Amino acid sequence: MAFVAAWSRMALRQRGRGLIGIAMLLGLVGGLSLLSVGGARRTMSAYPRFLRSANPSTMAVDTGPVQDPDSAALLDRVARFPQVEQIHAYVSFNAAFLVDDRPDLARPFEALGSLDGRFFDQDRFTPISGRLPNRSRPAEIAINREIARRYRLNVGDRLDIGVFSDEQTQDPDFFERPSPPQLRVSATVVGVGLFVEEVVQDDTDRSPLILFTPALVDKVEAWHTYAWQGLVLRRGDADVPAVKAALVSLTGQEFPQIFRVTSLDTFHAQQAVRPVSIALAVFGTIAGIAALLLVGQAVGRHLQAEREPRAVARALGVTPVSGALASGIGPALAVIAGGALAVAVAIAASPTMPIGTVRQVEVQRGIDLDWTVLGFGGAVFVVSLLAVIAVLAWSEAPSRVMRRSSRQGWGRPSLSARAGRNLPTPVMIGLRLAFERGGRGDAVPVRSIIVGTVGAVAALVAAVTFGTSLTNLAGQPRLFGWNWDVALVAQQGYGNTRPGPTSRILGNDPDIEAWSGAFFGADQIDGHNVPLLGMDTDAKVDPPMREGRSITRDDEIVLGTATLARLHKRVGDSVTSGGGRSLRIVGSATLPAIGVVHGDHTSLGIGGVVAPDQVPGYDRNITGTGEYGPNVLFVRFHPRADIAAVMSRLRGAADEMGAFPGALLVTPVQRPAEIVNADDIGRSPTVLGLAVAVSAMAALVLALTAAVRRRRRDLALLKALGFTRRQLGLTVACQASATVLVGLAVGIPVGVALGRVLWTLFAHQLNVVAAPALPLASIGYVVAITLLLANLLSALPARAARNLSAALVLSTE
Repeated sequence: MAFVAAWSRMALRQRGRGLIGIAMLLGLVGGLSLLSVGGARRTMSAYPRFLRSANPSTMAVDTGPVQDPDSAALLDRVARFPQVEQIHAYVSFNAAFLVDDRPDLARPFEALGSLDGRFFDQDRFTPISGRLPNRSRPAEIAINREIARRYRLNVGDRLDIGVFSDEQTQDPDFFERPSPPQLRVSATVVGVGLFVEEVVQDDTDRSPLILFTPALVDKVEAWHTYAWQGLVLRRGDADVPAVKAALVSLTGQEFPQIFRVTSLDTFHAQQAVRPVSIALAVFGTIAGIAALLLVGQAVGRHLQAEREPRAVARALGVTPVSGALASGIGPALAVIAGGALAVAVAIAASPTMPIGTVRQVEVQRGIDLDWTVLGFGGAVFVVSLLAVIAVLAWSEAPSRVMRRSSRQGWGRPSLSARAGRNLPTPVMIGLRLAFERGGRGDAVPVRSIIVGTVGAVAALVAAVTFGTSLTNLAGQPRLFGWNWDVALVAQQGYGNTRPGPTSRILGNDPDIEAWSGAFFGADQIDGHNVPLLGMDTDAKVDPPMREGRSITRDDEIVLGTATLARLHKRVGDSVTSGGGRSLRIVGSATLPAIGVVHGDHTSLGIGGVVAPDQVPGYDRNITGTGEYGPNVLFVRFHPRADIAAVMSRLRGAADEMGAFPGALLVTPVQRPAEIVNADDIGRSPTVLGLAVAVSAMAALVLALTAAVRRRRRDLALLKALGFTRRQLGLTVACQASATVLVGLAVGIPVGVALGRVLWTLFAHQLNVVAAPALPLASIGYVVAITLLLANLLSALPARAARNLSAALVLSTE
């Protein structure tokens, strides 16, 4: 033991900087790995944790117009359902900004008034800036981020708002000659934030909203228009079917069944957040592997540097076990210190997590001590590297090294030497250094260097392929269910279009290739609430199919893939509707994110397509026109259409197809939440690719530096034989280029194949049409930049080669 202690003190004095470098390398790269994996877990759990803090409703129910006595009574009857544990409601009323005492119809918004504490105690509104209004002050309001963005509003702004009755807004002259408001309010914005369902949401749900306090609701009681009740159920989602059945028994199947189940919002939110979390986890795993490889190589180089002193010690009688223990104790201490540093780095950087949209509602900001990741990950680093140290320390025993090196050499000309006979001498020697291991004391692990380069290139190309496919998805709406150009939506999905004018206008426009209508609604399918699109069996425009076919009979149904999985059904099976009718599943489709605002609607993987008469309440007539046209019209333009001209015509004809001016909106692509958050997802592969590229270049520089150091005898001999400094630099540059070219030649096809497989699996999980893209331009950039960087970075080891003293090196031989 005295020998071990003395050797350790000597190693610390002579190679202490190297050991500190090992600890720092593991601390930084390993810390980044632990941070990323812990961040993936924190990002994935952020929305559920936020939801619990907001005291969410299990479900929300639309009980219709408040002024209708039957609807008002329905509020009380729903509150007495035995499944209901807690209930809070909000009401809406006709409100508008006032400019010179006239409603500003160019800046519409929806007024949400807390009736009894909803958005304050239940489904709590989350301020991003400012605070919640004081519920006892009628002049304080909060606004959502959407209205703040659209109309450039901020905390502290004072807004003049007027409240109007239904009779006023339904007057045909209201839009030209509006009557004075029933109530004027000068309100102050005290908070800008998000409602529970707005954290991660579809474009369909994006509405400018203002939250009014219960104190103001009391003043506008006579002008309430509709109400939504938020229900907290005793057994959570298990009670949802019973509540829906009880409501249908009170209202009848013909009543519009419009609900919002929080678990569906959670599903979409988690679907949208999952790609970011996966990217973080993958990056953390790659960083962890890189940490093990880089530190393992550093440890190997440290132990190789002690080979000759250990040979002397062995000749003086030191046993192999004592020699191995003496050599390994320094690296072992460095690894233990590096593991502790990695944990400390991950903890210190944890306030940067979570990332993406959910960061704005993170309920536990600051330091995160996720000991599942920190403890287990840190232990993996330390234990794995200690095992590597033990193996390398024993394998570097002098007797074993002599036996191994005696069997190695450069005797017979290799393939690279024979192939390079007609090349300039520096190029030929560079190829030989790249592909030949060498012998005796100058052996270089060329195979591991090439394999590492191939792996790095493959990972980089896979990340680029994945990112390009994601960009392709976001740029092709058909892939996420939007199989048309525009949708004409009546009164946010609650109104009806007029069939006569619709057929005449759309049918006679030469720039319109095809169009179809759909009714919004929901029904109990095998006991589960399923949002529906009611479409004609011969619809010319429908969602893109993934399996099977569209409906051709009124006893058929097409379902989203997630709904199929939830019902444990496959194409060809049958399901039962809420009305007791058997429907045969004839296909699965990628459904669009569209439907009634605030209610459940179809989206990626969720919902179904049925004939119109299978949608409960499909023929509701909110507009009072006596016509029951679809709630939405899907319009596909002719490929050679003048887009600007046809859009202008549609906007001009919208008032004729709708119930009243402004009732029908020409709506562009509505993205699901998963695509809305594509910016967060899209940056992740880029960051991953850059990290892989940096790791690859760092590994190449370290490998070249080690090769120059191990081959200094051969380089010194070349210099003594007349090689110029320029030729020595060219030799090292050719070595770098050859290594990278092999990595590119093998890594690119492997990376493309891997990226396409990963994208296809991801697309199926996301319930979109899988269409992996081939990033030819990006791959070209990867090739050019990789070769350029390899040659630029090879300047460091090339400089060391040029500065070798041939006399000094050869004098030691």
